[in-house]
Amino acid sequence: MKNRIVSGKEIAWYVVAGIFVMLGLTLMVFGIIGHHMNVALDDNFIKQAEDSLVNAIKVPFDFRIWGIMFVLLGAIITIITLNFNAKKTDREIERTVRRQQRLNAGMDTKIEVKSAVKIIEENPTPEIIEEKK
Repeated sequence: MKNRIVSGKEIAWYVVAGIFVMLGLTLMVFGIIGHHMNVALDDNFIKQAEDSLVNAIKVPFDFRIWGIMFVLLGAIITIITLNFNAKKTDREIERTVRRQQRLNAGMDTKIEVKSAVKIIEENPTPEIIEEKK
């Protein structure tokens, strides 16, 4: 079987999924660092950014939860892309196999094709041959 060429759409979807996963991992790391940073709350720039984000979008999630959601979104995009392209590849393989079977159908068999005129000229009732004992 020949090697399959990856399409531009497939690469684009993998890049988008990778961006979401990397953004999610970055947010999770910043959330963990901000949570465990041993400085005063006024000096903790990561906690200040989390509080600003919560006040801006009115959703009470910290960076770790946002990171998990972005990682899950990237994983879902990757799974959908893999599933779609696997089905597309299977359809192409099946189509190639069916075409090859159609091309080879007449070559391997030794079927003799008779014309309709010749069939009509033949005796429709078979002769009975008696065995001699």
